[in-house]
Amino acid sequence: MNRTPVLFLLTILSACAPEAKVEDTGSDVGPGAEADADTDADADADADADADADADADADADADADIPATTAVMATVSEDYAVGVLATASLDSWSVTDEIVDISSDPVVVSSGGFLFQINRLSYDTIRVYTPGDWSAPLTEFALADLANPHDVEVCNDKAFITQYGRNDIAIYDHTTGILAGVVDLSAYDDGDGTPEASHMVQAANGKLYVAYQNLDRNDGWASVGGGVVEIDCNSQAISNQWDFANPAVFDHAPDTSKVVVYESGVGLHVLDTEAGTASLVLDEASVGAGIIGYTAHETGAVVGISDSSYNYGIGCIDLSDWSYSLAEMVNNYVPSVDGNNRGEAWISARSHWSNPAAENGVIVYDVDSCSALTTEGPVSTVLAPSSIAFY
Repeated sequence: MNRTPVLFLLTILSACAPEAKVEDTGSDVGPGAEADADTDADADADADADADADADADADADADADIPATTAVMATVSEDYAVGVLATASLDSWSVTDEIVDISSDPVVVSSGGFLFQINRLSYDTIRVYTPGDWSAPLTEFALADLANPHDVEVCNDKAFITQYGRNDIAIYDHTTGILAGVVDLSAYDDGDGTPEASHMVQAANGKLYVAYQNLDRNDGWASVGGGVVEIDCNSQAISNQWDFANPAVFDHAPDTSKVVVYESGVGLHVLDTEAGTASLVLDEASVGAGIIGYTAHETGAVVGISDSSYNYGIGCIDLSDWSYSLAEMVNNYVPSVDGNNRGEAWISARSHWSNPAAENGVIVYDVDSCSALTTEGPVSTVLAPSSIAFY
């Protein structure tokens, strides 16, 4: 599943070492031998179950990736951020069905596990779960803790893992019933204000989740005081690894899903190898000349959204053979998100900008690998301005 997170500024406003193997060289004799054998058998069974769950997750992910998407689902919001609605668009004709369902004014849409999740963030703190294409009523709708401020969701091991920007844990729900099934404790990464600001997350080929926490100190004007990425084992519902990055975001890397792309604010793009557990800087932010606010990749290329120090927005492209960057165009819009589908398209949300209130709202569509605009006669138009897009 390709998708990219919302711009860091909007996020702020919306809140605003492997275990050693021990060899047993002795023999098991006496009454304890049977108990040891039972324990070993249970451990083997648990390991087999974990392996089966990982294999199932990989198979499900592969199946989802092999089915070409046909439809975009857009969370759209009014210019004054007072109301929101869902809209859909055909990926073939770009025909839009608008104002389908009323939603909050701080929404996100995520496609995961064959479901469409509509997240209502700050002060709403609810999740709606839909069967894609059936908007008559959600399958389930449930509330999170007060001021949880949910930011992202991924289905992993048949449970919905939900990042909460206002709390120091990740909530785990049975999304088919709306019942809380557990939490992942993130308090070790709290920057002192009660929450580590966990926001964006992706699932890699190994079936584990990679969650970016931003460490923005809300007691000191949202100053960046650290940040990082944690690896979560969905079977044990526990953190299994961690890397330091300043105020990061994480992105799917479609050409090789054993890799996760991490944007580190002020530094650039890193590739995190989930198998080796190492990260390497591949694109320096200085060479871009702006911050990166979104990323989606296909086979040979990637499209990024950028924002410079004066909050001018643009679209850039990356050649994945050498990670070289080129500017495609600057736009007269505010760009809150860049979302990719498995057809190799980047759908770029475009809203009116303070420097150009008359800018046309809608979606700019690019072919990712060729770095070419497909919307040559203006954006795909919506009644309200898009802020988040998912595909099915």
